[in-house]
Amino acid sequence: MKLKGAKFALLIGMVLVLSACGVGRAANHDGVYELSFNIQVPSTHQFHKEVVEPWAKEVEEKTDGRVKINIYNSGALGTLSTAYEDIQGAVYDIGYVSPSLHPDTELFPLSIGDLPFGLSAPTDSTDVLTPFMETFMADSMKNVVPLGISATDSYQLYSKEPVETIEDVKNQKIIASGYQRVDLVGLWNAVPVTLGLEEIYTSLDRNTVNQATYTSIGAVGLKLFETAPYMTKIDMGNTTLFYLMNERTFEVLPADIQKLFKEELAPDLVKRNGELYGGASAEAIKVYSDSVAEKGGRVIEPDAEALAEFKKPAKNVWEDWMKLANDKGFHGQEMMEFYKESLVEAGLSLPY
Repeated sequence: MKLKGAKFALLIGMVLVLSACGVGRAANHDGVYELSFNIQVPSTHQFHKEVVEPWAKEVEEKTDGRVKINIYNSGALGTLSTAYEDIQGAVYDIGYVSPSLHPDTELFPLSIGDLPFGLSAPTDSTDVLTPFMETFMADSMKNVVPLGISATDSYQLYSKEPVETIEDVKNQKIIASGYQRVDLVGLWNAVPVTLGLEEIYTSLDRNTVNQATYTSIGAVGLKLFETAPYMTKIDMGNTTLFYLMNERTFEVLPADIQKLFKEELAPDLVKRNGELYGGASAEAIKVYSDSVAEKGGRVIEPDAEALAEFKKPAKNVWEDWMKLANDKGFHGQEMMEFYKESLVEAGLSLPY
């Protein structure tokens, strides 16, 4: 009983500390609104240094110090898998969600952006998915205010041994996130393993898994080159990042600050995200290549025939998405047609 009492006291203490810091609500301290922004990467990651941190400074400057953003790194306030519920429930004020990790919520339609070999550039994700969201999801989201849509850079394959063809992934344990990539890995006759971001490096290092799918910028940020000396460039597609603010938090803010967020601050957050993940991917791949070269590792670029074998099973994933959408009560075919038309309008080619 004493142990349970101690745990309860510790929990109460943590709640009081977080409340004092203004976590989960727009804490108004002498006219300054403190907003918590939870992100999944450490403070050393480019996303923190080039997107979130400078944006937080901009918020403070443009609001004349009336709004302060408190950044919580490494998922301190919640993991990506619970992000939507956490933002809805005001566990923290601002964050981003990956719609593919919330397939049983009203965010499901946006998971179309994660279909493999579809969208790769974050700016394309913004251009294609913003009208998609406005058309099919405008009135469905509760307790949140959308700040904008962007994405990561494209996912690649990282491995302990060289992966030249699809034969090299068969029966291998491969880390994959998002149900579309998990399904694709299974269709490769490999074994998909779903782990948190913080577990990727350790799992590869301990040989718990053989391979992992992740973005090039993220791989450098996690220093995967230390444990996975091979990268196979297959451009699987990116992960949609949907930025949200808790609705109650937004409503507490003065009208002029609300307007500033909608017209300037939110679009700038999306722009910063796009500039990072759209512009730094090639450099990250070079850094990875240089880092593994001394260990005999390398970046592998499959030829067209080999790449086609990786892509072929993904057609089933696209078809299954449409069926799943229908099963969930959405208009799957209409959504897919709209999405494909948007891809073409954005100057992109259809993979299937």
